[in-house]
Amino acid sequence: SRGLGDVYKRQMLEDAAALTGSAELDLSRRVVVVLCADNGVVAQGVSQTGQEVTAIVADNFMHHAASTNIMADIAGVDLIPVDIGMITDVSSITVSEKKVRYGTKNFAVEPAMSREEVWKAIQIGIDTVKECKQKGYDILATGEMGIGNTTTSSAVTAILLQKPVEKVTGKGAGLSSVGLQRKITTIETAINKYKPDSQNIIEVLACVGGLDIAGLTGVCLGGAMYHVPIVLDGFISTTAALCAVKMIPETRDYIIASHLSLIHISEP
Repeated sequence: SRGLGDVYKRQMLEDAAALTGSAELDLSRRVVVVLCADNGVVAQGVSQTGQEVTAIVADNFMHHAASTNIMADIAGVDLIPVDIGMITDVSSITVSEKKVRYGTKNFAVEPAMSREEVWKAIQIGIDTVKECKQKGYDILATGEMGIGNTTTSSAVTAILLQKPVEKVTGKGAGLSSVGLQRKITTIETAINKYKPDSQNIIEVLACVGGLDIAGLTGVCLGGAMYHVPIVLDGFISTTAALCAVKMIPETRDYIIASHLSLIHISEP
């Protein structure tokens, strides 16, 4: 297994070099960008905790008090949190130019956001990659913080892959079985209500998406635009990558999956 692992690592390095356009690959400057946003659908009881937790954890990033900080230190990676849509401002993070709105709307009642807000979030993601490259970062990993974002991710994934909601929806941070069923029902009801075009990514995100997903979609697109390898981790980031690839298929070449925990979703 070690031999296969070494081969895989070497292939990843070769791919990363190809993406940057240079054989002189230097990955000494690495960064994880964490997009922070709140989701109005939390009002439906689809999460174990309230939206106030998003701001608390986001602030902890800046005070080096989150588990992500510890892992980043061990890996030699810098961490940049971005408030793209939390319901409250956090003085250590919030920059008005990068904040689209104060949380999305409850998509069980009305569309999560406007199409203009989706495009703004995507542009912020693209610009973030540009800024990171200008600062000398050679590879970027995706991160997110936002209570309720497994619900938005499940909704977007179900639509884009045309899968039954229950096949792409889990308990998130620890819902009970009753909570999980409420989550599934909430998503199904919204999809039936809006009937978004699965080929129109902006429409899907506007109806049932999240600002973190839209922003990370921009990060993936930005990786392709600025030749920066983007490393994915987790359901929310993978959902954003799916959106980006659906929009511009060539984006796929600039994305590196850090693990295969979601491979079952794409099976027939």
